[in-house]
Amino acid sequence: MTEPSAVGGARGNWSLILLFTVLSIVGIALSTGLLNLGIVDTKHATAGDVAVPMYVYLYASLGALGYIFTKLMSHLESYDETSELDRLIQLALRIPVAWVLGAGTYLLSTVMLPATTPNTARFTAGVAFLVGLYVNVTMKSLGSLADRLLGREKTS
Repeated sequence: MTEPSAVGGARGNWSLILLFTVLSIVGIALSTGLLNLGIVDTKHATAGDVAVPMYVYLYASLGALGYIFTKLMSHLESYDETSELDRLIQLALRIPVAWVLGAGTYLLSTVMLPATTPNTARFTAGVAFLVGLYVNVTMKSLGSLADRLLGREKTS
């Protein structure tokens, strides 16, 4: 058996990255009601509506960009090689991850936050910004929450 060439493997990786990014963008369009396919009713919003406001995605993106710029500025000299493309792509992928996590955090906020927490757009935008800024922490927190909700044992 021969191993696939590095070029073919890289092309497959780029294809997957592009596919997941496109799926994230389609998810944003559907979850905000932009495509108006009747999946999310934004015209007759009720208290139990599941539409995600567009500003959640905006502030999650800004948080991710804040992390990326901070990381780049603090280690700028280490990104001068063209071989660092993988690390730059890894940083850039924080943006679509922040979109997905921002939407999930928004939808789960009634479970995660106490009832006394203010439910204002400014507070929600701030939480979305923090989700984008701290993607890794958010993933671990949501994983722990899922374990508790599903009654799973904590694994070490």
